[in-house]
Amino acid sequence: LLQNYAIKSERVHTINQLLKAYTLFEKDDEYVVIDNKVKIVDEQTGRIMEGRRYSDGLHQAIEAKERVKVEAATQTFATITLQNYFRMYNKLAGMTGTAETEAGE
Repeated sequence: LLQNYAIKSERVHTINQLLKAYTLFEKDDEYVVIDNKVKIVDEQTGRIMEGRRYSDGLHQAIEAKERVKVEAATQTFATITLQNYFRMYNKLAGMTGTAETEAGE
């Protein structure tokens, strides 16, 4: 019984990811296809994010949607919050071009 549940649960998850790929992700907006590979487009800059892939089977669903080779899922080995990342360093530096114009904030 549990084995059947696991199989059905995986199928439901796959169908959900396919629905997301087909309904929420637009080619040439959220991603592009270059050389038969799906590449993510940064929503802020419009640049291609080389080496990045959507997680949790979504990238594979988009690859299936675009009828390109479905690559194996990547695995995350470690994560860190930005706050903890910055705490690793004794000194931080930054730069801005709007310090004077935004001084009132």
